[in-house]
Amino acid sequence: MCWGSGIYEPAEDTWLAWKLLEELPRVGGLGVDVGTGSCVLANVLAKKVDLVIGIDINKMATKACRRCKVEALLCDSMTCLRRGANVAVANLPYLPCEDDEAVCWKWGLRVLKGIKVVKGGYLVLVWSSLTPQNPLELLDGFETLKVVRESYGLEDLIGAVLIKRERGRT
Repeated sequence: MCWGSGIYEPAEDTWLAWKLLEELPRVGGLGVDVGTGSCVLANVLAKKVDLVIGIDINKMATKACRRCKVEALLCDSMTCLRRGANVAVANLPYLPCEDDEAVCWKWGLRVLKGIKVVKGGYLVLVWSSLTPQNPLELLDGFETLKVVRESYGLEDLIGAVLIKRERGRT
Protein backbone atom coordinates (compact mmCIF):
# COMPACT_ATOMS: atom_id res chain seq x y z
CA MET A 1 0.00 0.00 0.00
CA CYS A 2 1.07 3.57 -0.56
CA TRP A 3 0.27 5.48 2.57
CA GLY A 4 2.32 7.08 5.26
CA SER A 5 2.53 10.23 7.29
CA GLY A 6 0.27 12.95 5.89
CA ILE A 7 -1.65 10.61 3.54
CA TYR A 8 -5.22 9.51 4.18
CA GLU A 9 -5.18 5.87 5.24
CA PRO A 10 -7.95 3.57 4.02
CA ALA A 11 -10.98 3.42 6.30
CA GLU A 12 -14.63 2.37 6.14
CA ASP A 13 -15.38 4.73 3.24
CA THR A 14 -12.53 3.23 1.23
CA TRP A 15 -13.73 -0.33 1.81
CA LEU A 16 -17.31 0.59 0.82
CA ALA A 17 -16.07 2.11 -2.45
CA TRP A 18 -13.84 -0.96 -2.95
CA LYS A 19 -16.84 -3.32 -2.68
CA LEU A 20 -18.84 -1.25 -5.17
CA LEU A 21 -15.95 -1.09 -7.65
CA GLU A 22 -15.39 -4.84 -7.39
CA GLU A 23 -18.97 -5.43 -8.59
CA LEU A 24 -18.46 -3.48 -11.82
CA PRO A 25 -17.66 -5.26 -15.07
CA ARG A 26 -14.34 -4.72 -16.82
CA VAL A 27 -14.99 -1.85 -19.23
CA GLY A 28 -11.53 -0.82 -20.42
CA GLY A 29 -10.63 2.78 -21.13
CA LEU A 30 -9.79 5.32 -18.44
CA GLY A 31 -10.36 4.97 -14.70
CA VAL A 32 -10.03 7.95 -12.37
CA ASP A 33 -9.77 7.91 -8.59
CA VAL A 34 -10.65 11.41 -7.35
CA GLY A 35 -9.08 12.00 -3.95
CA THR A 36 -6.85 8.97 -4.40
CA GLY A 37 -5.00 9.31 -1.08
CA SER A 38 -3.21 5.97 -0.66
CA CYS A 39 -4.10 4.71 -4.18
CA VAL A 40 -5.98 1.72 -2.79
CA LEU A 41 -9.00 2.35 -5.02
CA ALA A 42 -6.76 3.08 -8.00
CA ASN A 43 -5.45 -0.46 -7.66
CA VAL A 44 -8.99 -1.86 -7.72
CA LEU A 45 -9.78 0.33 -10.75
CA ALA A 46 -6.81 -1.20 -12.56
CA LYS A 47 -8.78 -4.46 -12.80
CA LYS A 48 -11.65 -2.69 -14.56
CA VAL A 49 -9.92 -0.33 -17.02
CA ASP A 50 -6.82 -0.03 -19.21
CA LEU A 51 -5.37 3.17 -17.69
CA VAL A 52 -5.76 4.50 -14.14
CA ILE A 53 -5.12 8.03 -12.96
CA GLY A 54 -5.27 9.10 -9.33
CA ILE A 55 -6.08 12.70 -8.50
CA ASP A 56 -5.42 14.35 -5.16
CA ILE A 57 -4.78 17.80 -3.70
CA ASN A 58 -2.15 16.31 -1.38
CA LYS A 59 1.29 16.41 -2.96
CA MET A 60 2.53 13.62 -0.65
CA ALA A 61 -0.32 11.37 -1.83
CA THR A 62 0.48 11.88 -5.51
CA LYS A 63 4.17 11.17 -4.87
CA ALA A 64 3.34 8.02 -2.92
CA CYS A 65 1.06 6.80 -5.72
CA ARG A 66 3.78 7.33 -8.29
CA ARG A 67 6.19 5.33 -6.14
CA CYS A 68 3.60 2.54 -6.23
CA LYS A 69 3.43 2.74 -10.05
CA VAL A 70 0.08 4.59 -10.19
CA GLU A 71 -0.11 7.66 -12.41
CA ALA A 72 -1.21 10.56 -10.17
CA LEU A 73 -1.99 14.22 -10.76
CA LEU A 74 -1.97 17.06 -8.26
CA CYS A 75 -5.43 18.54 -8.79
CA ASP A 76 -8.63 19.19 -6.83
CA SER A 77 -11.07 17.46 -9.20
CA MET A 78 -11.33 15.94 -12.68
CA THR A 79 -11.15 19.43 -14.21
CA CYS A 80 -7.46 18.80 -14.89
CA LEU A 81 -8.40 16.03 -17.36
CA ARG A 82 -9.39 16.65 -20.98
CA ARG A 83 -11.64 13.63 -21.35
CA GLY A 84 -14.15 11.75 -19.30
CA ALA A 85 -13.54 8.48 -17.52
CA ASN A 86 -15.04 5.10 -18.29
CA VAL A 87 -15.07 4.55 -14.51
CA ALA A 88 -14.63 7.27 -11.89
CA VAL A 89 -14.68 6.91 -8.12
CA ALA A 90 -14.97 9.76 -5.61
CA ASN A 91 -14.96 9.49 -1.87
CA LEU A 92 -16.77 12.62 -0.64
CA PRO A 93 -17.02 12.35 3.17
CA TYR A 94 -13.44 13.00 4.16
CA LEU A 95 -12.40 15.84 1.92
CA PRO A 96 -10.62 18.78 3.63
CA CYS A 97 -13.20 19.90 6.19
CA GLU A 98 -11.27 21.57 8.98
CA ASP A 99 -14.18 20.33 11.14
CA ASP A 100 -16.42 22.82 9.34
CA GLU A 101 -19.32 21.29 7.42
CA ALA A 102 -19.60 24.28 5.07
CA VAL A 103 -15.93 24.01 4.08
CA CYS A 104 -16.28 20.26 3.55
CA TRP A 105 -19.34 20.67 1.35
CA LYS A 106 -17.57 23.35 -0.71
CA TRP A 107 -14.94 20.74 -1.60
CA GLY A 108 -17.61 18.12 -2.25
CA LEU A 109 -19.39 20.47 -4.66
CA ARG A 110 -16.12 21.20 -6.45
CA VAL A 111 -15.50 17.48 -6.95
CA LEU A 112 -19.06 16.87 -8.18
CA LYS A 113 -18.94 19.80 -10.62
CA GLY A 114 -15.69 18.45 -12.06
CA ILE A 115 -16.93 14.88 -12.60
CA LYS A 116 -16.39 13.75 -16.21
CA VAL A 117 -17.75 10.36 -17.22
CA VAL A 118 -18.32 9.18 -20.81
CA LYS A 119 -21.73 7.95 -21.92
CA GLY A 120 -22.12 4.38 -20.68
CA GLY A 121 -19.39 4.95 -18.08
CA TYR A 122 -19.70 4.34 -14.35
CA LEU A 123 -19.41 6.64 -11.37
CA VAL A 124 -18.96 5.28 -7.85
CA LEU A 125 -19.63 7.80 -5.08
CA VAL A 126 -19.29 7.44 -1.32
CA TRP A 127 -20.47 10.15 1.08
CA SER A 128 -21.51 10.73 4.66
CA SER A 129 -25.06 10.99 5.99
CA LEU A 130 -23.82 14.24 7.57
CA THR A 131 -23.35 15.78 4.11
CA PRO A 132 -25.77 18.74 3.87
CA GLN A 133 -27.17 17.71 0.47
CA ASN A 134 -27.59 14.43 -1.37
CA PRO A 135 -24.90 14.46 -4.09
CA LEU A 136 -27.13 12.40 -6.38
CA GLU A 137 -29.43 15.43 -6.70
CA LEU A 138 -26.56 17.44 -8.20
CA LEU A 139 -25.56 15.12 -11.03
CA ASP A 140 -27.09 15.44 -14.51
CA GLY A 141 -27.47 12.56 -16.94
CA PHE A 142 -26.75 9.72 -14.52
CA GLU A 143 -28.96 6.76 -13.70
CA THR A 144 -28.57 5.26 -10.24
CA LEU A 145 -27.91 1.52 -10.42
CA LYS A 146 -27.31 0.78 -6.75
CA VAL A 147 -27.29 2.55 -3.37
CA VAL A 148 -26.01 0.97 -0.15
CA ARG A 149 -25.91 2.38 3.36
CA GLU A 150 -23.63 1.29 6.21
CA SER A 151 -24.14 2.58 9.75
CA TYR A 152 -21.22 3.67 11.93
CA GLY A 153 -22.87 5.04 15.07
CA LEU A 154 -23.79 8.69 14.55
CA GLU A 155 -22.89 8.61 10.88
CA ASP A 156 -23.90 6.46 7.94
CA LEU A 157 -21.77 6.03 4.86
CA ILE A 158 -23.72 5.90 1.61
CA GLY A 159 -22.31 4.39 -1.54
CA ALA A 160 -23.83 4.59 -5.01
CA VAL A 161 -23.07 3.18 -8.42
CA LEU A 162 -24.30 5.29 -11.32
CA ILE A 163 -24.11 5.01 -15.08
CA LYS A 164 -23.92 7.95 -17.48
CA ARG A 165 -26.97 7.83 -19.74
CA GLU A 166 -27.78 11.25 -21.14
CA ARG A 167 -26.04 14.26 -22.40
CA GLY A 168 -25.59 17.00 -19.87
CA ARG A 169 -22.80 17.67 -17.49
CA THR A 170 -20.17 14.98 -17.98
